[in-house]
Amino acid sequence: MSLNALLLTDGVLSHTHQSRGLLGTISSSVALSIQDFSVQMHSNWMRGFLRKALTMTADESLSWAAHCFNWPACEYRKPDLIVSAGSETMLVNAVLARRYECDNIFIGGQNGIRGEWFNAVLTLDAPILANAIAMTLPPSRLTPDMVNDAYATYRAEGGRPNGVCWAMILGGNGGGCHYSDAEWQMLIDGMNQLAKVHKIKWLVVTTRLTSGCVQERLRQDLKASYVESISAYGLGFDDPLPLLAARAERIYCGVEHLLILFDSIASGKPTLALLPECDTLNQRVHHLLKLLRQGRLLSTLKINELSFGRTARLALPLSEMLSRKHAQLFSQICSHCPNLANFS
Repeated sequence: MSLNALLLTDGVLSHTHQSRGLLGTISSSVALSIQDFSVQMHSNWMRGFLRKALTMTADESLSWAAHCFNWPACEYRKPDLIVSAGSETMLVNAVLARRYECDNIFIGGQNGIRGEWFNAVLTLDAPILANAIAMTLPPSRLTPDMVNDAYATYRAEGGRPNGVCWAMILGGNGGGCHYSDAEWQMLIDGMNQLAKVHKIKWLVVTTRLTSGCVQERLRQDLKASYVESISAYGLGFDDPLPLLAARAERIYCGVEHLLILFDSIASGKPTLALLPECDTLNQRVHHLLKLLRQGRLLSTLKINELSFGRTARLALPLSEMLSRKHAQLFSQICSHCPNLANFS
């Protein structure tokens, strides 16, 4: 017998990845049957209606919110558990959980949330709600096993490794970070130096934050013999991270892409976060990076330290450390979710 889980999506990939990652953690202990539901409001003007609903009492908020969303109940089995991430799914998660009297979990911040709406709230912030579960590493769609499977598929389809590779996931101005022209040059020079010293090739991935002129500099100034590939993240339908993590012995990632950084850690590969000299990252982000360093799950380097900076001695074996964290999270969730505890 499997537990019927309803996954609410809002069209934001990072939210969906976190929800699927949590269901993946749960599925290691409980057999799941998963249904996806794309949350859509009847009309955009109802966003103001929902903002008004959040100022009301908990019961009134849910009563108002229930009229804002399309919910084709006839197409779905009665859920035993509802999971979602992102503010767009918050109220419909609570509405449906009350309607079906089932467990529900929300992943995100605690602002605007009433504790009684959810069995558990998974958050990167310090707990405020009695049912909040604090995390240093959020649920991820990546696991070491998934990375191993991606590599096996790559080899089965004729892929041939061409020496040792490291990955560099580059962002740019945004997410609280600003890169100077000098820092881009230091980064390129550092990559060339690391490739020369360690005899590796780079798997370079650029993102939507990487400007066209930076991409051109990469192609011109990175020594061709040190580069295995340069590709853009998010241009195709395929998720590039599993294979990237499978092929790379270590992963460097700009800290402006915090969620990609979390996924890189969850892959089980040694991960290094790169910070520019000028960052306005909020206190919460700096605190999370500190906790991850203390847990020996992450190294952080300033751009000018790339070629010579010290890296943390990571917790080994890293895959076992991650597995223990997943088991701990599942145990905490079960303490708040009676249906899930009964199934387990």
